[in-house]
Amino acid sequence: MEYRILGRTGIKVSAIGIGGEGFENKSYEDCETIIDTAMKEGINFIDIYNSNPEVRSNVGKALSKYPRNSFVIEGHLCSTWDKGQY
Repeated sequence: MEYRILGRTGIKVSAIGIGGEGFENKSYEDCETIIDTAMKEGINFIDIYNSNPEVRSNVGKALSKYPRNSFVIEGHLCSTWDKGQY
């Protein structure tokens, strides 16, 4: 996997990342498979734009078995989940 430095942070992130849309309408088991496969392949950059609580819980649970310094999560500030809508 090719890695790049994220801006001026000094943090190394994979050139390939996972987009948050891939977790939408997926079971926890599916999210876990996506995360496990990505981590195995060296992908450590995950974009969680979605404020859907189920998506965030599934991804958080799947990531909880990995050391916190082994991945980078990109979140979108001020996104909300209101009555089932992003």
